[in-house]
Amino acid sequence: MALTILKDPQEPPSSEAAHAALLFVHVAWNRSLGDSSAFSNYEKILEQFEKSNPLFWDEFQEKTALKIINRLIDQKNRQFFDDKRKIKVCGMRKGNVHVEWAE
Repeated sequence: MALTILKDPQEPPSSEAAHAALLFVHVAWNRSLGDSSAFSNYEKILEQFEKSNPLFWDEFQEKTALKIINRLIDQKNRQFFDDKRKIKVCGMRKGNVHVEWAE
């Protein structure tokens, strides 16, 4: 899902864009399950990415977090309608995507 929000999913994203994409998926997935508090402080994390790389937003198809999250919620609801697992951990570990779920 994270790749679908990038402008060019074939091009390796910056570290900030890759981490932000995973963060957006984490927030959207859990919010689609009714968890409105899912990562309520994600904006603070995005601020750190912006400080590190102010141009990371250029790597996304949408320019606001809310638009990206809403798009991902729609995608989750269409593609993974029956999947009710919650994401507990989502991030990068040694260059690989790492996700931990809870039923």
